[in-house]
Amino acid sequence: MRSIDTEQALQEWIDSTKEQTAVLFKHSTRCPISARANEEMGKVAEEFEPRGIAMGRILVVEHRDAALACADKLGIQHESPQVIVMKEGQVVWHDSHHAINFDNVSSELTSSSR
Repeated sequence: MRSIDTEQALQEWIDSTKEQTAVLFKHSTRCPISARANEEMGKVAEEFEPRGIAMGRILVVEHRDAALACADKLGIQHESPQVIVMKEGQVVWHDSHHAINFDNVSSELTSSSR
């Protein structure tokens, strides 16, 4: 999972994933709900990165500017933790908090890659 730590790195990641399905995970290192979501997203990355799904992670406390820029660039409300699935540069699904688990994200990736 690629670490995204600046607004420029975010834009580069978005630009580089326009031709594929991509997942962006916004993780708060201070939140126990986000810690659980981070574990689930690790499982997602292990399963789907080998299949060509691009994975990115923003640490929202440490890289707040990048986390907030994500909301502006993708046109979705900022939440943390938050997972965003994109296909061909467009957001096709996003959710937050307890909805971030392997089954939910896997289902979206399977349906969005068809």
